[in-house]
Amino acid sequence: MLKLTLIAGLALFLGAKYLPHAGSWLGLRSRKTFRQAKWMWSWVAGSEAESLQAEREYGRECAREFAAQFSGRSARDNQEVVASVGSRLAAAVDDPRRQFQFTVVVAPTANAFALPGGFVFITEALVDLCEHDEGELAFFLGHEMAHVLRGHAKDQVTASAFLNAVTARLTGAGLMLRQVLAKGYSRDLELEADREGARLAAAAGFDSRAAVRGLRRLAQASAGSARLLEYFSSHPPLAERLQRLDRASS
Repeated sequence: MLKLTLIAGLALFLGAKYLPHAGSWLGLRSRKTFRQAKWMWSWVAGSEAESLQAEREYGRECAREFAAQFSGRSARDNQEVVASVGSRLAAAVDDPRRQFQFTVVVAPTANAFALPGGFVFITEALVDLCEHDEGELAFFLGHEMAHVLRGHAKDQVTASAFLNAVTARLTGAGLMLRQVLAKGYSRDLELEADREGARLAAAAGFDSRAAVRGLRRLAQASAGSARLLEYFSSHPPLAERLQRLDRASS
């Protein structure tokens, strides 16, 4: 955190035009840290377009390192259904400058999560649990897209800890995933992501009731399953989420 603060301070002191030179000096090993510093700088002095570009660049670095933690390749049908649903969701986003990339990773925990810049990951376990129900998948993917669209990583004071967990050098994808899930967003931000994710799924033409079905399916499957319970440990109480979604879709 101290290193990041120093780099951000240097960027503020030198000005945006010197950032590319600073990036060369930091070298490849510091590229991710530099991208994060550049993103932070863009919040302060850059235009909205510059901020979105910097966020995308930083997110790409995180996504590359994060994906490398997982071994194995997901089933083709899982990749295809996620790509199809993700494409429809992305087309329904109001801001054409926003880009999204959807990746299925092989992991035993049913979950989905997103990195800055629109890099959305979903575990094969969650795709299988949804039994390829496109509406349910649209809600879970839309929920993660909402975190990106609403700038939740930027809003969270603890976002740097969350992102550091994603890019840490850990042995084994299982441990990496647990570190990521342990750094959940606040209750209010999760509920906002539920609301926006359901709205986005409906705008893309998916069943508006699928969000409730998906959460209930997870709840039923989680009984006695520590792996599935990890999903709920980083989110608000299920009853509250269902109540709010029921109210929104009625």
